[in-house]
Amino acid sequence: MCRLARLLGRLVSRPSAAPAAPVPTILRRGSTVLSGADLTRSFGSGGTRSYALKGVSVQLKQGELNLLMGPSGSGKSTLLAVLSGLLRPDGGAVGALGRDVWRMSEDEMERFRLRHCSYIFQGYNLFPALTAREQLEIVLKWGEGCPTREARKRADHVLGQLGMTNKAHLRPAQLSGGEKQRVAIGRALVKNPTFVFADEPTSALDWDNGQQVIRLLSENAKQRGAMVLVVTHDPRLMPHADRVFELDDGQLTHESTPAKPPARTHSLAHDHTPFPPPHKRGQGPRVHLQIPQPARS
Repeated sequence: MCRLARLLGRLVSRPSAAPAAPVPTILRRGSTVLSGADLTRSFGSGGTRSYALKGVSVQLKQGELNLLMGPSGSGKSTLLAVLSGLLRPDGGAVGALGRDVWRMSEDEMERFRLRHCSYIFQGYNLFPALTAREQLEIVLKWGEGCPTREARKRADHVLGQLGMTNKAHLRPAQLSGGEKQRVAIGRALVKNPTFVFADEPTSALDWDNGQQVIRLLSENAKQRGAMVLVVTHDPRLMPHADRVFELDDGQLTHESTPAKPPARTHSLAHDHTPFPPPHKRGQGPRVHLQIPQPARS
């Protein structure tokens, strides 16, 4: 089992007896809540060393949906891993809610992630023995100490938003890839996190379900004040974003604010255009955040 899976297991399978350190700042919508300064990250050594990040600096604000885009191998998933506290940079600093992330102790960082962060990755990382509903309930019961009745109510509400009400009793082996991805997304959103980090969250979904997911991510940003950072190859997500960051060869090359399109005149209910298929092996390395040696994306 990769380190990411072990980390996620710890985050949702143990009570949070010790509270996370208090946040020293008062959050205001539009204020910077996550930043990276001069971040570098390399893989390999000697003549085989390659750089995934080359002095990247970025500021991310509360209440915004951000897209991280670029060609395969540009460093997108590496940057997401560094900013989200899953991969230590070689150089530079990450600040989150007024704290220096990579100067926290391991226990402090684990409590910080438990309280503030949610992750959505293509590998799903669902627990085989738990039903779809239980995947969400366990986050609330063990992560927040939420009573069983409230945890079920919140879990069922999010599953309903994702069109998974009729599949709530099924275990991962009984679900399709797209259904597993929706459960993984529901698990990330059910606890109302401060930060949502998503690596290609719509890659396994058709257009209808992809639209539904990106709207939920946008809602978490706009209505609940979350900072959402999404790695994606799909330009159709751009109209939903507040800002788009483009990486190329480990460097931030462009930052933009996409124009919002006019309202559509036909229903998306009949638009079944699939999202681009998952990235295939051999078409360029991808990061699946298997620390300490993830491939580049």
